[in-house]
Amino acid sequence: MERLIENRLIYNAMYHVDQPHMVARYNLALSAFGLPETKREAFVVDAAGFSPEIAGDLGDEHYLDPFGINQRFIILSPAQETLPVISPQLSSTTELMQAFYRQNAESLRLLTLKDVVFGEIEDQTWRVNTIEDILSIRQVEFQLRTGGNLLEQAQRLKTRIDVFFAREESWQDAELINEILRLSRLVGDVRYNNLTPRHTRFRIPSFWTSHFGGIYIFREEDGVPVVIGSGKSPEFVRENEDLLRYIPRQDADEVLAFLQQSGRLGKLEMKWLKRSGLVKRRSTIFTVLQIAALEPGLDLRLMDERKQHRWVQENYDKIAKNSIFAFLNKAQKALMNSAVHKLEKAPAAQKLMIMRADPRHRDAMLVNRLLSEYAPFDFLTRFFVNKQGFFEDYKAFGDNERDYAVAVINKAFKPDPNAFWKRIFEQPEE
Repeated sequence: MERLIENRLIYNAMYHVDQPHMVARYNLALSAFGLPETKREAFVVDAAGFSPEIAGDLGDEHYLDPFGINQRFIILSPAQETLPVISPQLSSTTELMQAFYRQNAESLRLLTLKDVVFGEIEDQTWRVNTIEDILSIRQVEFQLRTGGNLLEQAQRLKTRIDVFFAREESWQDAELINEILRLSRLVGDVRYNNLTPRHTRFRIPSFWTSHFGGIYIFREEDGVPVVIGSGKSPEFVRENEDLLRYIPRQDADEVLAFLQQSGRLGKLEMKWLKRSGLVKRRSTIFTVLQIAALEPGLDLRLMDERKQHRWVQENYDKIAKNSIFAFLNKAQKALMNSAVHKLEKAPAAQKLMIMRADPRHRDAMLVNRLLSEYAPFDFLTRFFVNKQGFFEDYKAFGDNERDYAVAVINKAFKPDPNAFWKRIFEQPEE
């Protein structure tokens, strides 16, 4: 991962913790979780408070998610809102964290001025042993605590104020009045200052989880959830046929039919394909990786379009029979000739290689992640929508491929990642 770190492609978009009082607050949360305090004077954290440096010190990449089901979080600053969650075991974790920040912005701003906010995203599932443990996750609640008890004192004050107004004899209760005064000096008037986060419950529609070898769960308005995973018929499917509909990811025809019928898939539309440059980019990446496999000594970073074209001309017989190369070449010709309709009869696995989610659908991000499974060679797209998959692929690359991957990602990512994302995934169909 050294290249990725050096090029600021991993652990770059993180919040820097380098002030003593912030480190002390983080340690309060670690201690509350039963974890050793860090001796570091500076480190970085993601949206959930995960720190790669502290994970390395502990020898545990999942120290904030030990069982892969109830994500812990540590919030030091509202600035963490815009950050990703590094390697979540449920794909919904990033969206949940961002929603929590967004809907409780004022409360978190006030709390983090004086304290650290931490806790768990609770879903009432303690361990994942069966598929039912996963399917039962429909709603989560943020269980909150603060290191200096600021939130707890605010909640106590709110309760005592409610008691005061509920009892007619409260004016004679000196103990109650004194407690209200004492707490108000610490946390202010909780009736008006929004110190207590009010939005702590969120629904989870569809998501990916690392459990059971990595499965996608799509919730349907009517009927049972659809689970897409690896393997023809895992044991959990045979035991729970009445609880779910299972589609093997390898069954591209069924996956394509489900995504289309459920309205989750965008159309195979020529204007979008041309503007996005998806086909050309995937053809280029695939071809260069084939060159790397056939001629390991070449510096892939020097393989510009002209050199790639010449290499294919000179080595056509070595690559022509590859079905992916042949299809991507056919797709480029179809776009050049404004004949995208010719691709409609392509095998489902190939069509899924050049499609995207309907950007209007709530599951668009998850669908784009699933589609990246059908073009695993496109490390650039996987870097954006499926970082876990990208990291696994990257580990298997040789040095030459890693240099090439970093160069390609840098070129697309560094100038304006949001513009790249919108061009590929969000521009409207016409």
